[in-house]
Amino acid sequence: MIVPADRVRAVKRSQFKGKELGKGLELPLAWNRTHGPKPKYRRDDGGGFTPAGAVPGKTPVAIKDERVASGKKSYYELRDEPGVFVDEADMTFTRARKDLPRGVTPGGKWIEVKILPGTLTAYEGTRPVYASLFSPGKGGVPVPGHDHTKYATTAIGYFPIEWKDLNATMSNEKYGEPKVLWFSEVPHIQYLRAPLAMHVAYWHEDFGNPKSAECVNVSALDGHFLFNWTEPALPEGWGGIRPGGGNGPSTPVIVSAN
Repeated sequence: MIVPADRVRAVKRSQFKGKELGKGLELPLAWNRTHGPKPKYRRDDGGGFTPAGAVPGKTPVAIKDERVASGKKSYYELRDEPGVFVDEADMTFTRARKDLPRGVTPGGKWIEVKILPGTLTAYEGTRPVYASLFSPGKGGVPVPGHDHTKYATTAIGYFPIEWKDLNATMSNEKYGEPKVLWFSEVPHIQYLRAPLAMHVAYWHEDFGNPKSAECVNVSALDGHFLFNWTEPALPEGWGGIRPGGGNGPSTPVIVSAN
């Protein structure tokens, strides 16, 4: 079998993956969510900041919590490189939440998703265990009363996982077989409130920035981790599972603007 070369494109295997926390790596993290490098700085004897290396694209660094002001700019010192800083304006931040959201049981698993910074953090109770970047709807923060599918916005709210699919065809067309736009064999889909889902997006590599039609797009490696971490667990040999009915509880995903 052959296909016309001018009608297909190769998709590179995604290498992006978030960070498991603990064992020396803790929040807060500062992410460079662009593809290009962002400079690090070293403080000179006069109190100014001069370039000293770079943070690669789509990469986090562990920072101290104290903001250091210099003129109109602010910097954060790296925990693992004393005396080296990043510019606040260059970075996106993941900070630990100190309280449990309403509806989350003490010690229970839950996921915090923030649209504007494009950050995703998995928790067990108040302990963050995994941090990454995701891509929200390309329409930005939703406007009340506007259709999420039409305006490509990710809904805000409290969403216990409704259903998990090991893989499936996905489309934003609501009725019947899709005819205009669909993605085949999408792996590790977790429906929050259908059609809203947290799922792998193998067709782009720009996590942290708005890209999706309305869903929570994650990388293949992040999607694999989250699918196996959330509840209910998918038994071996099953293609999908719904919580309740003896299958176990549901992990809530909490989506906010910031």
